[in-house]
Amino acid sequence: MAEKADVWSEAVKKIVKAITAALVALVAGISGLMMLWPGGGEVEEPAPLLSGTGYGPQCSQLYNTIDHTWTESQWAVWERLKKDLDC
Repeated sequence: MAEKADVWSEAVKKIVKAITAALVALVAGISGLMMLWPGGGEVEEPAPLLSGTGYGPQCSQLYNTIDHTWTESQWAVWERLKKDLDC
């Protein structure tokens, strides 16, 4: 009778070890996935590519006026208008 009890005891110990090893592997796998998963915190909005009011009809008209044969002073006026319109 004692022999059967020892056999059952050893079998139970092996089963407990196998279950423990499986749980450890499962927890390690879940931990690994959680480290790779993006954070659940607040998501920062990316900075806008255009600053200010953006590209509107006035900016479009201004860009359509470009003439590559302008003098330096004409380019300076155009640059000032571009800055004033926030294009």
